[in-house]
Amino acid sequence: MDRDFEAAYRSSPHSGWVRDVAWAPSIGMPTQTIASCAEDKCVFIWGQAAGSTAWSVKRLPPFEAVVWRLSWSVAGNVLAVSVADGKVTLWKEGLDGEWGMIEVVQEQ
Repeated sequence: MDRDFEAAYRSSPHSGWVRDVAWAPSIGMPTQTIASCAEDKCVFIWGQAAGSTAWSVKRLPPFEAVVWRLSWSVAGNVLAVSVADGKVTLWKEGLDGEWGMIEVVQEQ
């Protein structure tokens, strides 16, 4: 594991058990991106720009239930978030650097 990320993660803003961590593929992208989720119903997106040792962290809006799993698209630009309430949401970073939900998938 990257030592700079490990140091940043040890001071993680999660307040519950971390359930999953997913490293985004970096095909042609100048950054490294990692997502983490926990029983605290939060998802954090960790980013490191090329040539930098500092990691930034952004939080998605809180979910209504425990977040179980995370999965990145093959291109690494869409994050799927699986929650204990049976919903899967898809998230993408906008041009403004903010993450927004682009789709909700729920069992009928």
